[in-house]
Amino acid sequence: MHLPSGITEAYTVLGLEQGASLELVKSAYKQIALRTHPDKNFGNSSATQEFQKVSEAYRILLKHLDRNDGFEDSESEYEDYDYDFENEDEDDEYMDYIYKKLFEYLMRGEAYTFYARTHRERPRVKEESLEQYLARVQRAVEEQRAGAERRERESVARKARVERERDEERKATEERQRARLLNKKAEAQSQRQKNEQTLRLRQQRSQIARSAVFAAARAGDAKKVKKGIWEDDIDAAGGEVKEGCQEFVEVLPTDPLETLLHIAARCGDHHLVRWLGGHGAELEERDSAGFTAFHVALQSGHIAVVAYFFEEHASSDDTSDLYDVPPSASLLSLAVDSFEPELVWMILDKKLASKHDLDAAWDRVTSDQGSLMKENKNVEKVNDIMQLLSRYGGFTRSPGDAQHASIAKHLYRKPFAEHATYQDSKPVPQAGHLFRGRGRGRGRGRGSDAPSTATR
Repeated sequence: MHLPSGITEAYTVLGLEQGASLELVKSAYKQIALRTHPDKNFGNSSATQEFQKVSEAYRILLKHLDRNDGFEDSESEYEDYDYDFENEDEDDEYMDYIYKKLFEYLMRGEAYTFYARTHRERPRVKEESLEQYLARVQRAVEEQRAGAERRERESVARKARVERERDEERKATEERQRARLLNKKAEAQSQRQKNEQTLRLRQQRSQIARSAVFAAARAGDAKKVKKGIWEDDIDAAGGEVKEGCQEFVEVLPTDPLETLLHIAARCGDHHLVRWLGGHGAELEERDSAGFTAFHVALQSGHIAVVAYFFEEHASSDDTSDLYDVPPSASLLSLAVDSFEPELVWMILDKKLASKHDLDAAWDRVTSDQGSLMKENKNVEKVNDIMQLLSRYGGFTRSPGDAQHASIAKHLYRKPFAEHATYQDSKPVPQAGHLFRGRGRGRGRGRGSDAPSTATR
């Protein structure tokens, strides 16, 4: 079907194919009108012309489609018209009538009125003016703007809500973490208290057992001492009261630094001294007076204990911590205090006394104020001590010395080694004899002259 050029151009302006339906024309027009509306093309001088061109094309197609619909539907108006096809005059008359009616419809624009009258279910759409269309577009733009603003407000509110929920969740998480941390601290504190209580009980049991061992050592019960160290796992080193255990001791010891080795040396139990030396006792430990177990045994006059130390730990630079005495005393003075000539001989024979020590000892022995005769009634031992000091110090007896209980009558006549009373029936160490060491000084002082013959 051939269409006028205006209708064809209108289809082209709206971007539609010829013969497109009314619905497609309306849809295309709305899309193009929204796109080319002057309100959305600020500063574009050709936007108004293009918009008017689109609107004109829309009106042309709208009238064209409405008239076609009216023409097609108007055929029913002439269905009842009686004519005889065989009568050519009547046929011509009918055609004249049709053309006349079509001309009137086209000239008066009643095609849509006829279409609406014959099709009541499709009411006639009132054509809007340009002002109405612009107003409608403006309302649509405002509605879009209002919708955009509403969506923006909703987005802001949603973000605020999400942020608020996130903050609440974070606070809840922190609260849970804080609660877990408090629980852990409480559990750690409880466990710490349990550990402290367990440690205190262990310390209390250990201190009670240690005090019992020290009491047994002072009572001379070596068997109980050994049993306590073995069974209760007590360290043989150190004093009676361990650090932090004072509260578990009813009566604190007189000397807190006194060790089991000091007690055994004072008691003269050389077997226990030897046993402790081999079971962790520190030979160099000193009491409050600064004395080692060797000094205590020497001052107490226990020959067998002193002989053990000399045999197992020969005097040398390595054992200086064992034999060195405080400045207020000397080994010779401790030996003289014991009133045992054999101990004095040991110190002198091993050259452990200086010239100053000999002079001080001789002055003490021979002076009227500090004479050993006033302190000890064993005249023979005092005489032997004076004899030894005289021999090693080169001192000369004065005539007045005979006044002290007839010292000349008891002069020492036999070799001094024959007076040895070492309880293990072992030979008394001779000068220059080096021995094998034990304890902390274990292995020290080992000489090449002769190996030790001592056995446990």
